[in-house]
Amino acid sequence: MKSLRILLLPFSLLYGVITWIRNVLYDWKILPSYTAELPVICIGNLRVGGTGKTPHTEYLIRLLKNDYRVATLSRGYGRSTTGFAEVTGSSLASEVGDEPLQLKKKFGEEVLVCVDEDRKHGIQQILGAHPERDIILLDDAYQHRAVKAGLNILLSDYSAPFYSDYLLPAGNLRESRSGVSRADVVIFTKCPPDLEERKKEIIRKRFPGKTVLFSYLTYASPRLLSDLQEHPFPADLSGILLLSGIANNAPLKAWLEKQTTQLQVCEFPDHRNFSASDMDKMRAAFESMSEKNNIIVTSEKDTMRLLPPPIYQLIAKLPIYYVPIYIEFSEADREQFHHLTRRYVEENKKRS
Repeated sequence: MKSLRILLLPFSLLYGVITWIRNVLYDWKILPSYTAELPVICIGNLRVGGTGKTPHTEYLIRLLKNDYRVATLSRGYGRSTTGFAEVTGSSLASEVGDEPLQLKKKFGEEVLVCVDEDRKHGIQQILGAHPERDIILLDDAYQHRAVKAGLNILLSDYSAPFYSDYLLPAGNLRESRSGVSRADVVIFTKCPPDLEERKKEIIRKRFPGKTVLFSYLTYASPRLLSDLQEHPFPADLSGILLLSGIANNAPLKAWLEKQTTQLQVCEFPDHRNFSASDMDKMRAAFESMSEKNNIIVTSEKDTMRLLPPPIYQLIAKLPIYYVPIYIEFSEADREQFHHLTRRYVEENKKRS
């Protein structure tokens, strides 16, 4: 693997030159950036893969929704449609993307959820149809520089930090490490809950002048796919099959390993729109487990792609659970994050 990365370095260099030129054109205002007339917060990353953008977007929604009318806008990765669309509770993941649908099903009418691969067009559509909105959250738009967000939040997986990675295709970076310069806040995600302050300070020193925070994942009570209600795992649980179609299932695997000594994984690519043959593969893996009292567990995001009738009918009788995840901060980081976010919104909210 290391030798392959070395062979790919010339292509990474070429990719780096292209992205550098693009960023310079925006920095020098040769390419225009659109600034909306209301607060816009961007949540993104430099590295491909799961850094926790959607859970952090959910965190911001919870933080702001009681005081402001919140809208979210994302590309809707993995959808079969294009252009602008408002997400409803009856939308399909194949039409709007699994992550936007997850947000809508979780928050309902408390938040306006929209998708558009052209973020400028999407914002303008939101403002035209919903001028009452107070704030827009851009999920995964750090490299979408045609829109200038007022607050840029950059996420980095603590176990795979961007500053130790390389540009595509030799590495996993979408743009060079210097892209961190545009961030107002850098959050290292999926940290150990008891991460020592000493280790945090070592990372903070890498980014003088930046606000650097640390978040970690917590898991809510399991829910049954059959009724979407909370149900504890069976008391006599023998084994678990993890059904995974997300970019990084390592944290969920680690959590499930604490629930059972028998864990198997049925893995698919991120955002996979599950097919009947995928469900056959999962069922075969489940039925091959040697113990009797086994269950299937999946992520909340995967659930959005299991609910459409053609797929759900194939698995309705299986004991499938999903586990929602939430973001937490230490008390000091939480207070700092809340303060800077609310201050930005208040200082930049629309004047009536």
